[in-house]
Amino acid sequence: MKTRIAASAAAGCGLLAAALAGTAQAQTSVTLYGIISEGLSYTNNIGGKSLTELKANVMQVSRWGLRGTEDLGGGTRALFNLESGFSPDTGTWTQGRLFGRTAIVGLANDTWGQVTIGRQMDAMSQTLVGYESAIQFASIGTHIGDNDNLFPVARISNSVQYMNKFGGFQFIGVYGAAEKPGDSTDNRSISAGLGYTQGPWSVGVAYHDMRRPNSATNPNGAIYGDWGITSPFVTSPGGAGVNRQSMYGAGGSYSITPALKVSALYTHSKFDYFDNSDLKLSNYEGTITYFINPSTLVGAGYIFTDGKYSSNGNKPKWHQLNLGVDYFLSKRTDVFLVGIYQKAAGDARYAQIFSNLPSDSKTQMSVIAGIRHKF
Repeated sequence: MKTRIAASAAAGCGLLAAALAGTAQAQTSVTLYGIISEGLSYTNNIGGKSLTELKANVMQVSRWGLRGTEDLGGGTRALFNLESGFSPDTGTWTQGRLFGRTAIVGLANDTWGQVTIGRQMDAMSQTLVGYESAIQFASIGTHIGDNDNLFPVARISNSVQYMNKFGGFQFIGVYGAAEKPGDSTDNRSISAGLGYTQGPWSVGVAYHDMRRPNSATNPNGAIYGDWGITSPFVTSPGGAGVNRQSMYGAGGSYSITPALKVSALYTHSKFDYFDNSDLKLSNYEGTITYFINPSTLVGAGYIFTDGKYSSNGNKPKWHQLNLGVDYFLSKRTDVFLVGIYQKAAGDARYAQIFSNLPSDSKTQMSVIAGIRHKF
């Protein structure tokens, strides 16, 4: 009898557990996803020498992640996203963190919007990044030094984000706290962006303010470790670090046909250094992309960066041309060929395509062939 009772109880518990699991499965979803991007790169001038290398993350950064939602009823959901960047040529983490790209948890409501907390992108990047040729097809061909963080390299720690969509509009606001006793501005980030999409049109405006990024006195603040990587603007001509970096911009795109799209982007960055000098940079970019057929995308982008240092009056300038072709073997796998040419002008002494070391002349060219797979 005891045996039969125990067996019946065990069966009942099993049915209850199965029922609960079925309910949880119906209300909850978790997705494993990722990108692996690798290529062969040739650069004609790095310190006066050419370089051929197997280069990771040349068409989007390689990553893997988990994202999930739980339906709480009444149009409200709990959500999370964990995303880790890595280099497939070495198998190492990027950004020096387990989940350096994203680590958030939050709540979303169909009416009131979405709030997430953790480590995430700033609002200006989220609003304007899609108008860059580098994001559309051109691999690492972003604005010199990623001086507006649109690529975006630096992510915002200790942050809270609010996002809401209404009509064709989308608003994003992100606050990254310094979390330093007695000083709320030492390594703080504030950003906001407003975008609008209607039919073939898409436009956006945004602002981002960083106070003492990579602060030596507060490494646990909002921006540390991944800011200013290979950037020529992290110090003044006198060697002083950045006290404040403020940025704003606007962009838009128009699909002339389903296959043909044009984009325009303007951003302005100001670096205020600790020696009371500053650098102002304006980036102007135009891009055109065209699907020759459903499997083949070609693109061209031109970037002009105009700068001025207050300390010595120097006016560095850079011209950059991005050309590329992307062939989609399937919805998840594509192969690409991208050429990037940058020329320094004005008072600029050298060229430096993003993620490269500088040239010893006023020009630098990189050609990248690679493959990208999404899962």
